[in-house]
Amino acid sequence: MVIFQFQLRMKKYSFPNSKRVEVLLNSGYIIFMKQYLIERSNAFNAWSEFSCPDWCERHGCKEPGLHISITVVDLVAISFVSEQKVSDLFKKDCKMGFDPIREGEPWVGRISIELGKPCSFLNGRECSVYPGRPIACALFPEYNFIVGDRESLLKKDIFRNFPCIQNPCSIPARRKETLQSLMEMCIKEVFLSDFYLFGISPFVLDLKSVAGEALEGIPTSEEGKAKIAHRRIEGLVLRRLKEGGYLDEWEAKIEQLDRTDGLNRLAETKKWTDRMADAPDQISLGIAYQFDGKKLLPVCLRK
Repeated sequence: MVIFQFQLRMKKYSFPNSKRVEVLLNSGYIIFMKQYLIERSNAFNAWSEFSCPDWCERHGCKEPGLHISITVVDLVAISFVSEQKVSDLFKKDCKMGFDPIREGEPWVGRISIELGKPCSFLNGRECSVYPGRPIACALFPEYNFIVGDRESLLKKDIFRNFPCIQNPCSIPARRKETLQSLMEMCIKEVFLSDFYLFGISPFVLDLKSVAGEALEGIPTSEEGKAKIAHRRIEGLVLRRLKEGGYLDEWEAKIEQLDRTDGLNRLAETKKWTDRMADAPDQISLGIAYQFDGKKLLPVCLRK
């Protein structure tokens, strides 16, 4: 028996009938799940003329240098499509990632959940969780075209082998409207995920206080500059967060989403984070956190 059906353009996808879904049917979370996730999934493909060509090597799904930030909403959607626990998906298919905010500035970045690479949901050339795929995946590459970002993407080596960037598709007016709505949903999901896990959005780390630790043993050029791999910086971040107990704290919050009370809490949190996302001028982007021993302390982030 099918419990939920997602009507997408030319295709029909459905959530499987599992004991996990049956339990949630008797909870208040059904309102959030049934209404919001169906609206979300319908927007993914509505009026779209884009599809990945068969000869595409799915670089976006495989390239480790392309960081795909996802939210707890993405994890919940994937859990229903795949019939897996949210906590299991996080542990085996994702990681906490550190993504620099500005190009050329490796020490200041945002912490978020990121997909592992190559993506474990890629089955041959198909996405095995397509109706519940991350919202960032659904936006790419079409949204980049409507905001005029194609030329900047072409200048980056990582995108030169992307056929969808080299040969952009046409985007009908109704699809453009849908993409704008989808981006608004994405912004709200990011707020929700950040506040649920970290209590602040965005959650930014300034690593200048521990840069020396990351640079230890790295040779410098005659100009006194050092080239450091992102994985080395991210490794330092994760080690420090683990020592401070932060990773365990966030993992415990993700495990709560395997239970009805945790999902209800997420739905309740969404009500007020949506209002915050609608008034971004009231959100301060000037706060970052620095390591002080094993703890994180807030500091003023210089522009």
